[in-house]
Amino acid sequence: MMAMMPLIAVAQDVTATLPVPAQKSGNLFKMASDSAKGKPALLQPLYWVKTLIDSSAVATVDRNYIEQPKKPWAVEARSTVNHSVLKMEADWSFEDLLEGRITAKTDNRYPVSLGLWAGYRGYGFGYSKQLSGDGSTFSFGAMGGSFGINMRISSYRSSTPYVTYLFASGGEVDADEGHVPMDDPMRIRSFFLDAYYMFNSKRFSYSAAYDQSLIQRRSAGSFMAGLMYYHTRVAFDDDACWPMVLLMKSIGKLKFTQANLGAGYAYNWVPARGWLVSAQVMPMITFYNRSSVYYYDIVDDHGHSIFEEDEIDIDWDGNFTVLGKDDDTTGNRVSWNFDARLSLVYNWSNCYLRVYGHYNRFRYKNDDGLGWLMDWTGYASLGIRF
Repeated sequence: MMAMMPLIAVAQDVTATLPVPAQKSGNLFKMASDSAKGKPALLQPLYWVKTLIDSSAVATVDRNYIEQPKKPWAVEARSTVNHSVLKMEADWSFEDLLEGRITAKTDNRYPVSLGLWAGYRGYGFGYSKQLSGDGSTFSFGAMGGSFGINMRISSYRSSTPYVTYLFASGGEVDADEGHVPMDDPMRIRSFFLDAYYMFNSKRFSYSAAYDQSLIQRRSAGSFMAGLMYYHTRVAFDDDACWPMVLLMKSIGKLKFTQANLGAGYAYNWVPARGWLVSAQVMPMITFYNRSSVYYYDIVDDHGHSIFEEDEIDIDWDGNFTVLGKDDDTTGNRVSWNFDARLSLVYNWSNCYLRVYGHYNRFRYKNDDGLGWLMDWTGYASLGIRF
């Protein structure tokens, strides 16, 4: 701790001595270089980066619309509610077992997570953990004057997927439904990355709505362009998950990846001093859309495959082994998507409160089935600036 005291003092000195950027940008890199001159060689990169971050966020803004807080650091306590729903469908024509369509739906049942976020001028990291279960989320954000970048890695498990059976029998369809309990739960892991560019960064602040490194003083909107990348891995290939592998036509794991490009509009409404309501809608073209499915065999205690038996007489209480066979990746399927966000903010002098919601929906399709993943995240944050 004593060894770190000089660095802490330098960081405080850097924050206190940085010049307040003017409305016109000038040469930001030269300004950053000048701030590092005369400092110890090992600390010059720190001074350079901190000056560049401070200056670039407000170099071209209209100060009548956008304000930069004097205190650059912030720590947030976050309470998060996430709802992720995965739906998978498979058409069956399996002699002596069933014929029709199987639909399996699993979700994480609105878990509540608690976590922390810490950052400097909109650049920061966050981590949250579910209060029940073993789900977690790691996030990173970088907000500048005209851009925003967000990354999120989340994971959760589901041990009781909800399954609907549609049996075709004599031209008639009979419906049945229920839960399929599994000793080893399904594992869902997602990686999400998006980036935005604001065309009206002079009067509209993305940071004011989503990390409070800037404050919107008057209402303004902006057209925006965005890029969104999404990758999800769903695995239920453990031996105890063999009923789901059977119902999904020997599929025990799938991955799907999407890249989206779009344009939309965002608006920051300031109804009263300190308040901000921000909304964003962006239709997107899914120009990269591939999914991979991994097939498995189910073998009983005698080494016989369920899928190779002429007559099926399954002992549902028996022991089965799930063995990997092969995989298949679909070609690129151009589609469409959208991104929607809503944020409510209240600022005090040295702290702020934010309520935030984010919705995404992703679809996949291959020769053996189709499905979609819906992800809705909402959280409340209380932040303190220092």
